[in-house]
Amino acid sequence: MSKYLGEKLCFHWFKLYKLPVNSIRIFNAYGPRAKTTGVYGAVFGVFFKQKLENKAFTIVGNGNQKRDFVFVTDVVDAFFKASQTKISGEIFNLGTGKPNSINHLVKILGGKRIYIPKRPGEPNITCANPKKIQKILKWKPKVKFENGVKIMIMDIKKWKNAPLWNPNSIKKAT
Repeated sequence: MSKYLGEKLCFHWFKLYKLPVNSIRIFNAYGPRAKTTGVYGAVFGVFFKQKLENKAFTIVGNGNQKRDFVFVTDVVDAFFKASQTKISGEIFNLGTGKPNSINHLVKILGGKRIYIPKRPGEPNITCANPKKIQKILKWKPKVKFENGVKIMIMDIKKWKNAPLWNPNSIKKAT
């Protein structure tokens, strides 16, 4: 809701004061400094810490849920292109349009799995429609999901201080 209200406020300024405004709605950004705490968006921090500790990956639900992961350098490229355009008043979805399952992520990481109950309200899929940003800003994602994950694995020790989640701590937090 806060993102939506912030976007509405910016477009209000666009209409009222003619300020150049575009909105970029980012879908599941990931990269070397992905957050390690919090309920939202922490799957990489959770899984990397579990990998470092040689623990099983805690997969919420059946693992078939999909997320449209977009690598941080592609996000930066999109913001740069948006900053250079003379076009204003547009909303762009920023994602690859090609979601990957949590099971696929775990397959790339390699290791044992524990499946725990799905959390209430968790969507089965998030998927951006990037056609507008591709057409208007000439943006397209360059980093394939598998390559982005491999880049992150090269610096996996950055997650040594991430919290170690297990089925009980996840249940308690949910």
